[in-house]
This record gives sequence, C-alpha cells and structure tokens, in this order.
Amino acid sequence: MKQLQFYKYATWFMVLLNILMITFFFLTRPPHRAFPPREAGDQPFKNRAIDILKLDEDQQSTFLNSVQSHGEQMRATNDQQRDLLKPYFHQLIDPKQMVDADSTLHKIQQLELNKIESTYQHFQEIKLILTPDQQAGFEAFMTQALKMILLDTEKNPPPPKDF
Repeated sequence: MKQLQFYKYATWFMVLLNILMITFFFLTRPPHRAFPPREAGDQPFKNRAIDILKLDEDQQSTFLNSVQSHGEQMRATNDQQRDLLKPYFHQLIDPKQMVDADSTLHKIQQLELNKIESTYQHFQEIKLILTPDQQAGFEAFMTQALKMILLDTEKNPPPPKDF
C-alpha cells in the first residue's frame, strides 16, 4: 500500500510540475511581432544613399526619379525574362511543348546584358549629378550598392563536423 501511495504523490507532483513549466513558458515568452524590429541599417537603400552622397533637394529629386526609372526598367526586363523562362523549363514537364533552346537562351542573355548596361548607366547618371565635394561619398555608395546587387554578404563559416 505504501508503494501505491508513493506513486500517487509522484504522479500529482509531476502533473503540477508540468503545469508550472507550461505557465512559466507562456508568461516569459517574448511578444509576438509580425516583423523583426528595424535597425538603423535597415532603412531603404535609396534613403541611405541620399545620406551617403549628401544630396541637396534638387539632387534628391533627380536621384529619386532616376531610381524609379531604373527600377521600372529592371522590373520590365525581369518580366520578359520570366516569360521566356517559363516555357523553357515547362518543356521538361510537357515534352510535346517544343521551345527553341538556343534562341531562348540568346534572348535571355541579351536581356541580362541589357540589365547590366542599364545599371551601369544608372550609376553614371548618379555620378554626374554629384558636385566635386560629393564625389568622395560615391565610392562608399558604390561599395554599398554592389553589396546589394551582388548579394555580397559575409557568411558565417559552416559549423564544425562532429566525428
């Protein structure tokens, strides 16, 4: 009988302990956020670029127009590429659908070349609106812009392998 009594108390103790742990986790959890908190470096790049280049109001207007025009051009080119790529890859699913691979790849390469040339021209336009005093900030601007364009992020090394 004493053994049965011990198991009863142990069971109630474990149930109580579980309830306390669950309560603790619910009371101490961080608040839910739809988006992570923004840091100072998280502002849109065009705003950081204006700060880096120290643009005046007229330059800001020209810069923002150039950014908008370049963005629209990139979206249109990306849409064209997407329209070419869908049937190209869809032929793997449906072999009846024949696509001239050489022609499609040539068109995609041409669009990619247009994107590169357009981006280069966009940066030239930005450089032209700068005064000689602002030219010093252009290098920092280009460094930041290229990190974004080329997705040049510093990656952590992989964790060591367990043996």
